[in-house]
Amino acid sequence: MTLDLSPATLHARVVVDELIRNGMQEAVLCPGSRSTPLAFALAAAEAAGRLTLHVRVDERSAGFLALGLTAASGTPVAVVCTSGSAVANLHPAAVEARFNHRQVVFLTANRPPEMEGVGAQQTIVQRGIFAHDIVDELVLPAAGSDVVAEADAHGWNAHWRAALCRTMARAAASAGPVHIDVPFREPLVSPIDSAVPPVNTALPPVDETPLPPCWQGRSAQRPWTEVRDTATVDLSLRTLVIAGQGSWELPALTGVPTLCEPGGRASGVLLNPLCVSALLADPAHAPQQLVVVGKPTLHRSVTRLLADPALPQIVVTAPTAPTEWADVAGQAQTACTHLTTVGESPQHWLATCAEADGAAHAHVLDVVARLRAGQREDNPGRLPSGLEVAYAVGEAVAADPALLLFVGSSNPVRDLAVTHPDLGPRCWVNRGASGIDGNISTAMGLAFHHPGPIVAFLGDLAALHDSGGLLVPTLENAPKNLTILVANDTGGGIFATLEQGAPAYEAQFERLFGVPHTADFAALAAGWGVAYQQCTLAELPGVLTGYAEPAGVRLVEVRTQRRHRYALAATLEGR
Repeated sequence: MTLDLSPATLHARVVVDELIRNGMQEAVLCPGSRSTPLAFALAAAEAAGRLTLHVRVDERSAGFLALGLTAASGTPVAVVCTSGSAVANLHPAAVEARFNHRQVVFLTANRPPEMEGVGAQQTIVQRGIFAHDIVDELVLPAAGSDVVAEADAHGWNAHWRAALCRTMARAAASAGPVHIDVPFREPLVSPIDSAVPPVNTALPPVDETPLPPCWQGRSAQRPWTEVRDTATVDLSLRTLVIAGQGSWELPALTGVPTLCEPGGRASGVLLNPLCVSALLADPAHAPQQLVVVGKPTLHRSVTRLLADPALPQIVVTAPTAPTEWADVAGQAQTACTHLTTVGESPQHWLATCAEADGAAHAHVLDVVARLRAGQREDNPGRLPSGLEVAYAVGEAVAADPALLLFVGSSNPVRDLAVTHPDLGPRCWVNRGASGIDGNISTAMGLAFHHPGPIVAFLGDLAALHDSGGLLVPTLENAPKNLTILVANDTGGGIFATLEQGAPAYEAQFERLFGVPHTADFAALAAGWGVAYQQCTLAELPGVLTGYAEPAGVRLVEVRTQRRHRYALAATLEGR
């Protein structure tokens, strides 16, 4: 008799395994149908000596039993039930656990989302059912037919385990209850290839055999993401720091090669993001570990790097938010608030990074030079690209220590990231959710507290989104020296750099993504009573550095083009 693990069985076993790794030593189970995979997974864990299982018939009583268990033991205890009104009966225990700061894990089975709202039996909306009486809620995606024992093609194991670790970290940090909702699709049990097994044979659902290799957790029974106050980084390994949105300087990482997004802060040696492919070209000289600070969002090459399960990652959290860390691919092995280091960066690693960075920088300069040469020689009337404007902006900021730069999302921040990856604390962005709204108003807020000039470098759509921010009531003060620089390519240039910008989609691109417009920025500025100037790329450096004091608010427009943006992105990335 053999056992073919169903998606629901695999899902439940991974969940129970990771909860045990996060300190769960006891669980309380109420019988039910949809929770069958969890019931068998808990029984298997008890048979293996990994936890103690208590079974009760009433969910309300089971919830309070779990409360008493965790109150006495000080460790998290799960209470498990099926879907529907059974979940509602756990709420009284959730209220008590919240006010008594007890780590009760309300582990509820659910129907898959397609069964909500269609009249399926024993199906209610379980998300949010405990309202304010829990400190965190996690709804895992329902395992589908792509979840098989032989392979984890979509990385579900990492996603599930990482999400569970984050939720359990929040339970520990807040000393409160959490809700973990797990939808299961049928079949709820694994099929058995023989007819009726002998009564003296152990049933497969409580088999103590380990999970298939691709569904196992970390070695030595460690949590998938181990949350610590302090972690130590061995710099004798080839270490690469990824500093994303909201990153801050860490003196312990001074001198360590670093990829830092515009608006981030870092202590290491800053590298051009275009050098990632070169760093990975030779496995013998590739990074051996990553340290992540902030939230990386900008570069797909970095996203792919962070998704590599073979590359150990330490994520540093802010002291004010120790349970908030960025880990989209679920590969972080450690999350910590404080960092110490041992060893020193190998000289050959530093040399490799310097060489790759130099080559990337030279490549960008060459691309910009060729664009400008083409404008002068082939077509003097050709509008510049946004990349050329970004290069001019970066040069102006680098040359003027008093100038502060705010960069809008979409193309401006991406262009600046490759032309000038080293602007550091002189650059600000709104990349929390990467929207293009509110940029002008944010720049105005910065201008009120910066004694020198500020340039807000925006795309045309970002400027139009917040054009109302130009209106300052007559009885209010306006910023003294704010330049709103609009690179106007008359539409959604960012999409031209993505998959939908490929030539194959050209026939539909302009209407669906480019969305060309005829907005008149001169009239817009006049309507809001703001000074306006249109300039060429050649005139731009003088416009940015030749400000008067005080100059008030002015809108400067540079007309750009996005016709060859897809090809330009491919050229920059070496595709």
